[in-house]
Amino acid sequence: MAQVKFGITFSLNDYAYAEVDQFIECVDNVSEENNLRQRYIDFLNAVLAKKVKPSTLVDVDVLNLFIGDLDNRAHIDYLEDHWKDDPRITAGGKMFWGRCNKLRAIHQAALS
Repeated sequence: MAQVKFGITFSLNDYAYAEVDQFIECVDNVSEENNLRQRYIDFLNAVLAKKVKPSTLVDVDVLNLFIGDLDNRAHIDYLEDHWKDDPRITAGGKMFWGRCNKLRAIHQAALS
């Protein structure tokens, strides 16, 4: 299984903690092939436990799921302006958008 360094510091505020926890609740659509679902759950739990550092090696398929979840949440909470009346959620979505883009850039470069 190909792995890459995570590459960023992923600090957790209340928004990030709640949303990453929600990612775990929504893994039913993740394939069970190659134990992907469980590996993703394990990764998310490590994020919540603050055990994922920039130097942490992460399976590429797991990281792609995480980037996709960050992207999805950022679109809903920030880019599509669904929460314009709640600046805390909008700010959280903006934060996820930034992290999503940083992870994409780091990992595209690592895999090139």
